[in-house]
Amino acid sequence: MGGVLPVRMAFPRLVRVPEPPEDALVARSDDDLMDLSRAGLRAAFAVLVERYARRVVDLCSRFVNDAGRGRELAQDTWVLVWQGREKYRGGGFLPWLVTLARNHCRNDLRRRQVASRRERGLVTDEAPQSPRQLDTLLVEERRRRVRAALAELSPPLREALLLRYAEELRYDEIAAVVGTGESTLRSRVHHGLKALKERLEKQR
Repeated sequence: MGGVLPVRMAFPRLVRVPEPPEDALVARSDDDLMDLSRAGLRAAFAVLVERYARRVVDLCSRFVNDAGRGRELAQDTWVLVWQGREKYRGGGFLPWLVTLARNHCRNDLRRRQVASRRERGLVTDEAPQSPRQLDTLLVEERRRRVRAALAELSPPLREALLLRYAEELRYDEIAAVVGTGESTLRSRVHHGLKALKERLEKQR
């Protein structure tokens, strides 16, 4: 699956699965596709799902630090997008989408009262059998360290770093998502990177 949410998964039982999108729809802008979605054209919505599925899954997974739960939250997010499509006013679908995903993840974390510290260690009963396996474990270990360091940051700093570097949003897009000025966001990213580096150095 590669982390990409299939179109079929984006529609639970209460929403009919759209037909495969027409080739002509793929080239349409986000706003055009949302206009068509509001008109009830599910094929247009399917294009949006395919266009941003991976980003939503990755964003949700990082926010809750759980790939499986992240996929579930991403699916929920697309249902929220479909149900709230009449509320979209245009001018920036991606920030609007990220805002929905972010708020849904936050609400889920509150409901589930997720502990700030989780078991993050690599568990293996056998030694790596090949250099390739060793490389895979080393890469996973580096990712684990970064996730652990991110988890120690304050929510505003962690959020700014995720939106800037994981989601690759511009500062004006992040400002639209978070509701904070660009200068404040630049400061958060600066201090977040500094704090992240300090925590990674302490792990050595």
